[in-house]
Parts: sequence; C-alpha cells; structure tokens
Amino acid sequence: MDTAADLLFLNEEVALRINSFSEGEYLVIQTYPQEKSLKVSKRSFDYNDAKQYCELEGLSHDYATFELRIIRDNKLWTVNNLGYPRTISQQQDWKVSPEYFEAIKDNDNYGEIIVCFCSYPYFHGEAVECWHSVTCLVDDHGREIHSCPNCHISLVDELDDNSDDFYEQITQPAVCIGCANYHGQEYAEELLICAVHPYGWDGVSCPDFAVNNN
Repeated sequence: MDTAADLLFLNEEVALRINSFSEGEYLVIQTYPQEKSLKVSKRSFDYNDAKQYCELEGLSHDYATFELRIIRDNKLWTVNNLGYPRTISQQQDWKVSPEYFEAIKDNDNYGEIIVCFCSYPYFHGEAVECWHSVTCLVDDHGREIHSCPNCHISLVDELDDNSDDFYEQITQPAVCIGCANYHGQEYAEELLICAVHPYGWDGVSCPDFAVNNN
C-alpha cells in the first residue's frame, strides 16, 4: 500500500528535486545566479518540449539565465541543435557534504561555502592561523585546493591578494574560464577573446569550449 511519502514522488515539484536523473533525460537548469546545488526547472525526455520551456524561462526572467542539458553517463552535457550530447557541462549536480552546511551554521566556525564562476562549490574557512580552501563534496571533501578542480581558475582571496593574475581571471568572460582556446590579448586596443570567437561567445556555454589541462 502506498504511503503519503510514496505519493510525494508523483508531485512534479517534489520529483524535480528527489527523483534521480535518467540516461537521456533533458534538464532545464538555472545557470545564473549560481546556487550551492543544481537548480532544475524542468525535466523531460522530449527535446523539443524541454527546449521550448527553456526559451520561455529565459524570456520570463530578467535576472536569471537558463540552459538546456542532457544526462549522459550520469553527467550533465550541453546539447547540440539536434538534441544530442555535445560537450560535458561545467554545471553538474554537485552534492555538498552535510557537515559543511552544519559548519556554516556554527557560530564558533568562521567559514563559508563559495560557488565558483563555473558552478563548483568549495569551502573557504579558517584552519589554525590561516584561511584556506578545501573541497566539500560528498565524494571529495577536506582536500586543500588552490585552484578550482572543475575549471582550474586560481582561488585567491580578493581581500588579501591584489595580483594581476587574479584580476585577469575574473575580468575574462565567465564562459571562457578554464578554456584552452582563451587568448585575452589586446591588439590596436581591441580585445581578442579567442581565434574561434574573436569577440567572445554570447551565452553561458560555448560550443567550442576546450578544457585547459595546464
């Protein structure tokens, strides 16, 4: 016999948050502003239905952006114009370990969960006499990091570091962070973003994004 808890899974709003994703399922996700966890607005196995919903969401929100993704091998991928997986997405269903949510509620603890430009969450807190950043995911936590494991941007404290490298990173388009194609040099006072898209890509996910492994 079904219980009240079982019937919750039939509620669309609850299902968006609780039911696990399936291979080939399309997700309409909020890509801006960033959240500590994946914010899904729509789930569907129909590409045209999901695409239309994504476009309507974009038109109806002035201060939020939405993108279409597809589940492939338990990861989020961007989608081409035929509805097939294109490139692995920087936005993923990151699972923050509960202990870090508890830590930010602790008045004796000085730290916070920060979301990188690319969507990756990490914990920045005090350890003995210094501050440092550590991973805070369920399957990878407590590991000290100096760059984002997802997009490889350096994690520098803005208040303590005025390095040119840091400001160079935060002034480049967010869609270009961690891309091997990014150039970012000026010629005759004109900024060349990259050889593929000289003036940059007008969107959240560039179709020619290539991970920089350096």
